[in-house]
Amino acid sequence: MTATIPALNESIERMKQEILEDIKAGRVPADCPSFSSLHDHVDANCYGGFCDDAEMQSLIDHFDGINEEKGMSDALISYLNDAQNSIDHWIKDGGIKQHTA
Repeated sequence: MTATIPALNESIERMKQEILEDIKAGRVPADCPSFSSLHDHVDANCYGGFCDDAEMQSLIDHFDGINEEKGMSDALISYLNDAQNSIDHWIKDGGIKQHTA
C-alpha cells in the first residue's frame, strides 16, 4: 500500500494547528515573532509531522529517497523549506495573533 503524501498546503495547515496547540499548552509564547524563534521553545522542524518516522519516510520515498553522498533530494528540501518559509510569513503577518487575540 502506498502512503498518501500531503500536499504542501496540507502540511502547512497541520503546522499551523500544531503551533497553535503548543501555544495553548504553554510550550510556545503567543508573541513568538518568527519560525526561527519557535526553536527557542520546541524543535520547530518537527511541526507538520516532519519528525514522525513514518511520515518522513513517506516523503523521502516520494521525493526519490536519500542519496548517501548528498542526503535528501533537492525536491524534498524544497518542500520542507517552502513549508517552513510559509509558516514564517504567516507568523510575521500576524497569523498567531489572529487566533490567540
